[in-house]
Amino acid sequence: MAALLDYLYPPRCLLCHAPGARLCRDCADGMPRLAAARCVQCAHPLAGSAAGRCGRCQRHPPAFDYTAAAFAYGAPLDIAVQQWKYAGRLAWAAPLAEGWLSAWDEPPARPEALIPVPLHWRRLLRRGFNQAGLLAQHWGRACRIPVLHHQARRRRHTPQQAQLAVAERRQNVSGAFAVKPLRVRHVAIVDDVMTTGSTAHALAAALRQAGAERVDLWVLARAVDR
Repeated sequence: MAALLDYLYPPRCLLCHAPGARLCRDCADGMPRLAAARCVQCAHPLAGSAAGRCGRCQRHPPAFDYTAAAFAYGAPLDIAVQQWKYAGRLAWAAPLAEGWLSAWDEPPARPEALIPVPLHWRRLLRRGFNQAGLLAQHWGRACRIPVLHHQARRRRHTPQQAQLAVAERRQNVSGAFAVKPLRVRHVAIVDDVMTTGSTAHALAAALRQAGAERVDLWVLARAVDR
């Protein structure tokens, strides 16, 4: 059926509307890539050419161990993510997830399960989908890693992180997550965009309390200005 629909209604690029694919080669090549030299823990770009840990992670270590990120959060990727999350353009999920996979560096150790950052039920009801859950579905299927959709939940309805100053973000999500006891020891949190890492830190801390020994973070994009 999908092949028939593509024949009858050839897909067009969601950004430039060129025929042929949901994300054409030119637009895919124009997605901003992260520098090769970046912090292994939070993926923030580092000066020089060698990977290591940034000063912030050394001073204030996050509760997660490693971050896999393919893109820097900037144009035109930011337009795609905003259309996807806030305008309900679900057609963006697959090309963005596939773009990440094409630029994916194999992590030092493959996690036993993926856990998407959960939305509070009120926000999920209003938005209609969890973008982290959709990414986890695509990546889990491609990497043959199970996705634990209901392992974690939000205890309370918090303001959106994007609306808060950097100093307020960690306070906003502190203690916001509840996690069921884990049967695996190595998990990866899945989210769309990492800015300060406050959300990932809070969820990773809760996962460790639930039994995780190693927590990685898989994100579509990393904001590089902080």
